[in-house]
Amino acid sequence: MTRVAHVIAEFSGREAMGRTVTETVQRVPAEHHLITTHVVDGGRIFASTHELGGALETFPLGRAAELAGVLAGMRPDLVHVHAGALGPLLALHPALRPYPKLLTVYAWPTLPGPRAWRRGTPAEMWSSNVLRPRVAVTTVLPPALAAAALRRAGVTTVLTPDPRVEERLGRPGGPEIVRYACGAPDDERRARFDRTSPVIVFAGRAETVRGLDTLLDAFPAVRERVPGVRLRLLLIPRPELPAILARAGEAGEAIDVVTEPVPDLLGEFAAAQVGTWPFKFDYTTSPPAMALVEAMAVGLPVVGTDVACVRSVLDPGVNGLSVPPADPPALARALISLLTDEATWHRYAAAGRDSARDHMGWEQATDRAAAAYRGLTGGLAHRLTSG
Repeated sequence: MTRVAHVIAEFSGREAMGRTVTETVQRVPAEHHLITTHVVDGGRIFASTHELGGALETFPLGRAAELAGVLAGMRPDLVHVHAGALGPLLALHPALRPYPKLLTVYAWPTLPGPRAWRRGTPAEMWSSNVLRPRVAVTTVLPPALAAAALRRAGVTTVLTPDPRVEERLGRPGGPEIVRYACGAPDDERRARFDRTSPVIVFAGRAETVRGLDTLLDAFPAVRERVPGVRLRLLLIPRPELPAILARAGEAGEAIDVVTEPVPDLLGEFAAAQVGTWPFKFDYTTSPPAMALVEAMAVGLPVVGTDVACVRSVLDPGVNGLSVPPADPPALARALISLLTDEATWHRYAAAGRDSARDHMGWEQATDRAAAAYRGLTGGLAHRLTSG
């Protein structure tokens, strides 16, 4: 069976990159191994895991000897590098040179523009993905340099869910850029319209950059028009959690906050009437915003914002509603329209479900990875489909 080495800075099966790797491992027949700095959770799915330690920001540059040793002992048929916009440079790593390589570039993040800085404080942005040092580097990374690095590294195929990666690297003579969207599960449960006691749900990290302040500012106007509405916040604790809890507490019993892991997130979405992810910056999370896709998959109408991680899967006016970032009145109007107009609700429930099923399923995404594996392994192709 084909042996695949997955190289990723840090692995967590609960995060977007880790979930994509997990689905690939489970759906593409091969002998999958993991090389990383640290396994947070979910490492049992691999045939073997190798934690090299070191800093996430510089991995694997600071672990050259360790990486070379693991690969020499493993002798993979191909190396699948999972990274951001710096992936083309990482593919040049000397330890990777002897092996066929596939690169997945999950995002090409850039620093917020001048107008976007008004949407949050530097402290809020610094504590999230928005102002990471690597984001500053990728902001000034010339696409031509990245393309040249890919040619030198011998990378002929790049997988990505981010349309900006395609824009920057998709040029004549460059690698094949294969776009995919993912995150839609196979689940038969469906959300239902409820005019009298509807629930608006948000699921994600307790971070202001994710628009939680916008949502809390918008909620009173929604409650004025829809008195029975409740807001349910399913939050992953982050440093801003105490401040967010204090703001949510001001609304009394109308807001439910859950900070423990939710055992059935899809069930939460199917029990709600509207899902909203009012992110304030382009790369609050890596595209796609998977919770939003999961909500669509169970027929929950969604309201997002015009930022890259949402825009990769939400087509405004087609499979969901989009409003400007950091605009509570606009967010309130969109939520009210879905909560009070049953025809509009059903329209977006059906459209979101159809787009998730037809274009964002894990099977479609991992089929693209399997095809790339077959292209790299040549004569071993039949093993990837037969197991």
